[in-house]
Amino acid sequence: MTIVLADTDSNFRHRLKRRLERIAGVKVGGESSDSEEATAMILNRKPDIAILNSSLQNGRAIEVLHQVKRLMVPPTIIIVTDNPSPDNKTACILAGADFFFDQATGEHMAVTAVRFLSAPQNRLERLAAPAATLNK
Repeated sequence: MTIVLADTDSNFRHRLKRRLERIAGVKVGGESSDSEEATAMILNRKPDIAILNSSLQNGRAIEVLHQVKRLMVPPTIIIVTDNPSPDNKTACILAGADFFFDQATGEHMAVTAVRFLSAPQNRLERLAAPAATLNK
């Protein structure tokens, strides 16, 4: 399972990458702090999961969402944000985010979501499900 990370905080990306790569079968295949670079990386590398901060250099995660959700098989999108307002959450979910977490707990919640999604039995269930579960 490959993952792309996009966040302006390189320390957050580094910590999250270390935690994610401890999960069997998970590999971080790219990192970025820039929305345009993150979009290109996702479109070209076609990861299974993209973890995005809602605010990126040169744009926002919602703009990345609009581009990558056009793929035939888009990646699961996890948003980790420092702006957990209801309006931001609604906008991200309507744009196609599968998970939405507050930055305060986002690192832990993103790792938990990846563990769940990477479990072999959950991969099959995810393919059969019409939509992924959203954090409420």
